[in-house]
Amino acid sequence: MADKLRAGVIGCGSISRNHVGGYLNSGRYEVVALADLNESAMQDVDNQFRINTQHYTDARAMLAQEKLDVVSVCTWHGGHATWTIVAATYRPKAILCEKPMADTLGHAEQMLVACRRNNVKLVIGHQRRFLPAYTLAQSLIAQGAIGKVQLIQSCGGDGLPNYSSHQTDMYRYLLGDDECTWVMGNVERKTDQYERATRIEDCAMAVFQFRGGARALILSDLVPNYYQGALIVGSEGMINMTTNNLQLMNRGTGGQWQLHQPDGKFFKVEEQGDRFEWLEGGAAQADELADWIEGKVETHRGRGESGYKALEMIHAVYESARCHEKVVMPMRTRVNPLDLMVESGHLVPERPGRYDIRAFLLRGERMASDEEGAQIQEQP
Repeated sequence: MADKLRAGVIGCGSISRNHVGGYLNSGRYEVVALADLNESAMQDVDNQFRINTQHYTDARAMLAQEKLDVVSVCTWHGGHATWTIVAATYRPKAILCEKPMADTLGHAEQMLVACRRNNVKLVIGHQRRFLPAYTLAQSLIAQGAIGKVQLIQSCGGDGLPNYSSHQTDMYRYLLGDDECTWVMGNVERKTDQYERATRIEDCAMAVFQFRGGARALILSDLVPNYYQGALIVGSEGMINMTTNNLQLMNRGTGGQWQLHQPDGKFFKVEEQGDRFEWLEGGAAQADELADWIEGKVETHRGRGESGYKALEMIHAVYESARCHEKVVMPMRTRVNPLDLMVESGHLVPERPGRYDIRAFLLRGERMASDEEGAQIQEQP
C-alpha cells in the first residue's frame, strides 16, 4: 500500500473539522500538523479526531518544517489568499482552500498565479460537487431526462459570498461546467453586517444566464426556508434536489415524483442523515484530490479555476447593483464591488454599527478576526 499523504491545516476553526474529517475518512492521508493562533483550537481538533499532531502558532514554521504533501487553508475568508500564496511558496503537492475562494477576484487571481508558478495543485472546497444526489442530477440532465434546462432556482441566506458561492458553483456543476455569460441582480444593505470579517448584504436577488441557454435564480435572505439544493425546471420534466436526495418528474415517471437517494462511496444517507453531506462530501473531495496528486485523474472537480468562477458570479451580483446594469462576463473589476459601494458612499448603512454574524465562532475576548497578522505585499 502506498504511503499516506501528509496533510497540515492552517486555521483550526469550525470548518477545519470538515477538512480533517475528510482526510481521515478517505483513508489516504495522515494529518500531521495544525497551525492556529490558539493552542486550545488545535487541541480541540486533536481531541475530536483522536489524533496527535504537531502544533504551530506560526503557520510559516509549520510549512517550513513539516514537508507537507497537502495544505488546507481554513482561515476566515480574508486570509484565504494570504495563506494560499504563502503555502504555495513551500511547494506542497496541493492546497485545499476553503470557500469562498477569496474576498476579491484580484486576490483569487493571485492565488491561481501563485499555485501555477510553483506547480501546486489548487482546489477550492466546494465539496457538494461530490454528493451523489448532485452527481446523479448532473447525469440525468446530461442524458436529457428533463429535456433542455430552462431554470434552476435556489434560496440562500447569511450573505452571498459564504452560502451562495456553493450555489453558483452548483449551477455550473449541474450544467457540465457551462459558462455564465451575464449576471443581473440587486442588493439591500441597511445594516453594517459582516460574515467572517467579509462585508455582506442584508438580502439579494440575482439572475444568471448560461451559454447553453439555461438560467438560474437566487433568492438570498428573502425567504425563511433556504437550503443547499435546487429546483431544476426543464422543457420535459423537473428535478427537485437536496444534499441527500432528488426527486425526478418526467414522462417516464408518469408525471409523478420519483425519489432517488443514492449513497456515497464512503457513507450511506440513511445511516448519517443530516451529517451525510458533510461526511461524504469531505471524504470524496479528499479522495479525488489524492487521485489527482497520484496521477489517477487528469483534474479535480473542485479545481481552483472553478472556485474562481463561482466567486466571480457572486461578485457580479454586487457589480450589477453598483453599476445598475447587466454584467457581461468575465468581470473586469478586481476588488469587491460591495466594498466599493459602501466605501464610496453609494450604499451607506442606514442603521450604523458594524457586527459580524460569525462572531460567536471566535475564542476568548476576541470579537474580530486577527488573521491580518500575515500580510502579503500586493504588486502594483
